[in-house]
Amino acid sequence: MKRTNAGANSSAVLILCAAILIPALLCGPAATQESDLEAQARQALSKLFEALTSGDPERVRPFLAPEFQIVRSNGAGYDKEQYLARSIPRIESKPVFNDLVITRNGDIVVTRMRMRIEEIIDGKKAESNAPNLIVFRVTPDGWQVVASGNFAKLAN
Repeated sequence: MKRTNAGANSSAVLILCAAILIPALLCGPAATQESDLEAQARQALSKLFEALTSGDPERVRPFLAPEFQIVRSNGAGYDKEQYLARSIPRIESKPVFNDLVITRNGDIVVTRMRMRIEEIIDGKKAESNAPNLIVFRVTPDGWQVVASGNFAKLAN
């Protein structure tokens, strides 16, 4: 009687398919949702920094929630009107968002990152690649910044 490996080969193929497909089925939608969220967050960050780069408070205003607050590494803090009146940074390079970590709960999205950027804040050159935290609220009209922490050290 001649033995074949057809049954063994079929089993091996089934095991291999299961090993590939089961994790893909279990993780696929979550991974897609995460990548969608990251893409949305990157787009919101890009739009925000385009407005900030303009230096025009009226272009920045729609991106800030009414309760907006920012705190900087030197301890300076501003609400929305104070920030618009005197603390929009002068941005000299397009920002690059590294080590981006994003979480979402309902309409709140928290972004944590290191941001490579050349900017002047309150008349002082800011350190590049410093940690940043930006909290957004997702609204029907777009994403608005609720709070921001910019931990870039400012030159003396």
